[in-house]
Amino acid sequence: MESLIKIVTVLVFLSGTAIAQTNQKETNVLKALENFKTAIVENDSEAASNVMADDVLILEGSGMETKEEYLSHHFHSDGKFLKAMDREILTQKISIEGNTAWVSTVSSMKGTYSEREIDLTSLELAVLKKAGSDWKITAIHWSSR
Repeated sequence: MESLIKIVTVLVFLSGTAIAQTNQKETNVLKALENFKTAIVENDSEAASNVMADDVLILEGSGMETKEEYLSHHFHSDGKFLKAMDREILTQKISIEGNTAWVSTVSSMKGTYSEREIDLTSLELAVLKKAGSDWKITAIHWSSR
């Protein structure tokens, strides 16, 4: 009986450790995405670049852009738009397998932009890969309705 108690104790400890590690990974993935959004709002292209992989693909509207294309084009207007919006995350799902993570998020966005009232649902799918101790965005897709 004593050995059974020891085995159960070890299993409980190990499962708690695995959960804590998973939660830490999720926290780090979400931190990378938050850093990216903050960089967009603050128009900090260097900070945004640091969170993106060099070969990142950005899919927005009907187009696909490289890192360089996005940072020189949509990045600036996205920042102005996001700064004008109140964003509420409605649902978010994080999946991590090894060094790859994907996060799907549905948000409500409301505000006034270019003298227009905006009330939309935003969909985002981000794929991140662990590079050293950092998570880098390798692909991101935004759409809204």
